[in-house]
Amino acid sequence: MGERSLERVRNELVVSIVDALQRSGTVSQAAGREVWRDLLSGELGAPVEPLTGDRLRPWLLMVVKSCTGVGDGLACLVRSLEYVEEESASVVELWPLVDEWEAVDFFSPADLRGLRPVLESVGSVDLPAMARRASRSRVQELPSWCRTAWQVFLRLAGENTPPDELPPSMAFLSLCAEWLVEDGRPEVAERLRRFNRDQAGLLGLEAALADWQHAEFLQPEPSLVPAYLLIQFEPDRVEADRYYLSHWRQSDSEGWHPVRGETVHLRREELPGAVEKLIEETEARWANLRQPVILEFVLPWELLNEPVEWWWRESDSPDPTPLALDYPVVVRSLERLQRAAWHRPWHSKWRQLRERPADSHPHWSRPAQDGASFFQLERELKEDPQAVCLVLSEPPGDDSGAGRREVLAGLRAGVPAMIWHRSDCSDPSFQEAIEQILQDRGLGSLEDQVRKWRGDALKLGPGRWDGHVGRHLAILLDDPERKPTPPGPV
Repeated sequence: MGERSLERVRNELVVSIVDALQRSGTVSQAAGREVWRDLLSGELGAPVEPLTGDRLRPWLLMVVKSCTGVGDGLACLVRSLEYVEEESASVVELWPLVDEWEAVDFFSPADLRGLRPVLESVGSVDLPAMARRASRSRVQELPSWCRTAWQVFLRLAGENTPPDELPPSMAFLSLCAEWLVEDGRPEVAERLRRFNRDQAGLLGLEAALADWQHAEFLQPEPSLVPAYLLIQFEPDRVEADRYYLSHWRQSDSEGWHPVRGETVHLRREELPGAVEKLIEETEARWANLRQPVILEFVLPWELLNEPVEWWWRESDSPDPTPLALDYPVVVRSLERLQRAAWHRPWHSKWRQLRERPADSHPHWSRPAQDGASFFQLERELKEDPQAVCLVLSEPPGDDSGAGRREVLAGLRAGVPAMIWHRSDCSDPSFQEAIEQILQDRGLGSLEDQVRKWRGDALKLGPGRWDGHVGRHLAILLDDPERKPTPPGPV
């Protein structure tokens, strides 16, 4: 069978998209179709003519064809349906067709049909890891509809590529070819390599293809670089006691490339349950991850003292467990992330802590007698570049409390680490624990020391851990090099 013309390939894709749309419950019903059409008009920025009469398929053909004439018109079409149906079977079927349209444009005039059976024969392999490797970590995660190597190839074909760099889709084909060779199918692998050679010749990328290195991908060593789940609560500035919950997933061991998840709007009492669900979903997504995972909560003033590390996992079971059992948990300051004027001293003290830990030391805040004491605390912290950890004299509470004002002094001075007792910083057992924690040379393992104390409390079990100081230790540890981007709710 000869190669299909570009126009025929595109027509077949249009027909496949129409077929999928006709199977949609929203599109097949008049009321749902009108909602979808209205959303699509908004996405396109142009009106979509309504269906007149009862001939649905010709109308859908017209709509799809008109979308192909707009830059990302097909993506607008599916996104509009996704707003109504979320991840329905129709939406999951449509997204790979949109990716295929973009891949056909990218590789024109080549016919991609011959690659599909080869890529769909690629068996048990870590597709997200291959996509990260092929894209040089620019693609951190794959959408849910990328379930085969063929679908990943199509997805990567739409990724932007710097000049003179091998496109991620071609790098991915190279990795798949290597996998096929290891699987004992060199003849099949050669079909992918031949396609890559032909495309490299057309694109002037022979040198880039020759330089592509992939041998280290096949048997990667487990990374010691942690993965991070950043969970942020941002207060709604209009509705009291409501928050925007945002999150970012970071699992790239070669650099900081956080992937933003969905933002949801919740009441205060819904936050623990939403976090529990989010962690469950992230664990399912990271089922094959070979790295340790750290939880970081980015909290506003009013939630800074919330014991998030003791929120539950599997709360619907007879024996739920606190997050502290499974993860290192630290809190971070939302106000500092959003206030760029505080960032220069923050970077400076962080470098001091990380680069010269042996020369760094904590600063103990003493109970304040008047407002001047807070000014003196801020002055002392700013004048001492080696003071990188602040031990609070009170937990951060209401606006006028000493703990809250001590935290403010620390944030203004750029102090990256703060420790406190969640209810009573004058507790002798807290004072003793902090002295032991801070004995570590240069504060180099502050986070590990706090987790050890929490572990000692966990050993006592739910009936007794409240009496152990490890149950009440809070640590703010703020790394300015790990910023979620962009901050704030969508």
